[in-house]
Amino acid sequence: MLRALIAVTIGLGIVACDRRGATRTPGDEYLKAIHVEGNQKLKSKTLVAGLALRRTQQRGRSPDPYLVAVDADRIRGEYLRKGFFSVDVRSRVERQGDAATVTYTVEEGERATTRVVIRGLPDDPRLPITKVREQLPLREGKPFDYAVYEQAKEPLIRVVEDAGYAHAKLDATVNADRANREAIVQLDFAPGPKCTFGTVEITGVEGALADAVRGRLQFKAGDPYSRSAILATQRALYSLARFSMVQVRPDATEDAIVGVKVSVVESARHEVKLGGGFGIDPTAYEVRGRAGYTVAGWPFAMDTVTLDARPAYAILRDGGGHQPRIRMLARLERQDLFWTDSQGEVEGGYKYLAVEAYTSYGPRARLGFLTPLGTQRVQLRVGWGIERLDFRNISPLIDPALQMQLGIDDSQRVGAYTQEMSIDLRDHPIETRLGVFAELRVAEGTRYAGGGFDYLQVVPELRGYLPIGRVVVAARARAGAIYGDVPATERFFSGGASAHRGFGERNLSPFVTGVVDGDTRYVPYGGAAMLETGIEARVPITKWRKIGIGTVVFLDGGDVTEEPAEIDLMKLHWALGVGLRLLTIVGPVRLDLGYRLNRTGDLDPSPGSRFALHLTLGEAF
Repeated sequence: MLRALIAVTIGLGIVACDRRGATRTPGDEYLKAIHVEGNQKLKSKTLVAGLALRRTQQRGRSPDPYLVAVDADRIRGEYLRKGFFSVDVRSRVERQGDAATVTYTVEEGERATTRVVIRGLPDDPRLPITKVREQLPLREGKPFDYAVYEQAKEPLIRVVEDAGYAHAKLDATVNADRANREAIVQLDFAPGPKCTFGTVEITGVEGALADAVRGRLQFKAGDPYSRSAILATQRALYSLARFSMVQVRPDATEDAIVGVKVSVVESARHEVKLGGGFGIDPTAYEVRGRAGYTVAGWPFAMDTVTLDARPAYAILRDGGGHQPRIRMLARLERQDLFWTDSQGEVEGGYKYLAVEAYTSYGPRARLGFLTPLGTQRVQLRVGWGIERLDFRNISPLIDPALQMQLGIDDSQRVGAYTQEMSIDLRDHPIETRLGVFAELRVAEGTRYAGGGFDYLQVVPELRGYLPIGRVVVAARARAGAIYGDVPATERFFSGGASAHRGFGERNLSPFVTGVVDGDTRYVPYGGAAMLETGIEARVPITKWRKIGIGTVVFLDGGDVTEEPAEIDLMKLHWALGVGLRLLTIVGPVRLDLGYRLNRTGDLDPSPGSRFALHLTLGEAF
């Protein structure tokens, strides 16, 4: 047994040494280095990265003459793909004792420019030659790049298919004209007949779900054939969130009328979610939990029922004690309530929320309706909500007069009609690089909605994103105002990871301060007006095990006041900061440090505090 253990240990040690490439017999030749000289246009790091000799070097072995020659061809191939048709690569091996160095000498020559020849396109006003050229990033007279040419083949054939030529074929070649230093990109199209969509066959579902599939088709029989319409249909069916597999396949025959077969597989109807987490901001430590259950297709085919519980427990960092925070709700959603893509919601729940000034608790109910307006990028949501709130654990710093002003000296009933419109022109909802997002939310609190307050709440928001090279510049402006009565739970707060990063969560707000049990306490209670603005540069740095790493530099400004007329654009609170980003599959993990530039006096929110640190998931906006 001992001998076997020793043998296994020695064997593992040999394997480990071989992997490190650190064990070799003295006197054996080994590859010490790989050099590239004479290269001007391509970096040595790029050229050496894909060489077979890299593994030889890592294992501490001698350079194989065959691999030396093969790697010279690899370097030559890399130059040819970039259009250096006259490139010459020579190799030599230099030895000093046991150490060998392989050096590749490159004579790059002139890089070829691009010339594009397009043949075979039909005489069709929907398919001018300029439209095809736009899909090829290689421009006439510009340097040639084979990788760019390869990636353009799919868009090139798609633009012809989108013009109605379902059976189009493309024969693409590159010819090297060394004498004229040109790469001739020749695109020979065989468009075939011009086609229209025919009948659509749907398999995998029936009844209401089959009607939902049919309603999301982005084409109908008799429409000109379009591959983009096929892909858009597939995206629309996946967005229904009811299918684990969607296939939209056009007929493979050469007919001018193209039938389409739509095959779907329903996803699991029941889903259970359990989770938890831990959050930290300058105000509190918070432990969070989550439990949820969702059943799709109940009680009817287009319905989804969700039960969700989100308990949390916060420990105030100022010594103010512990605060439970609980939200429970049940929601019934119906897809295609009145027409395709419209959605109705019925929701009921209970909320127990402890904040610095008070604890509010009570039941709530809501009705909602959501529909796109002509396009999925424009959404309209209308609704009605009502909640009854009681208050307890009111901070001793909130005197009776302020309690009456806030309306927390008695029970509240808040009922309101809501409208929300959004326009989303971003290229991606999470990893946005380019685009604009705009939203306007309006709420009318009224006794006709069952509430005890009459008010008008308006909250507009605008975000913009612009890439400058690899850097993305993002900007945001958001405002809010309440006119009339101001319910305590509708008051505005700012500060936090997704608002003003110079403050802790909710800490940019009208407040009261004083001494409680020998400790100085700071109690924000919210305002009737809010303004937030920010701009940041998102800079990628590198990748580590497929996780992107980046940094952010930001400037946030804003204010929250008792009345809308008190917002002064010349006296906003400003904070400058930096952040770190880990771009994971679930979204960016974000660590931001903000430094307040002004207004840190005793009469300002969060007096004396300069720094705020935030750790959260997702971008700030």
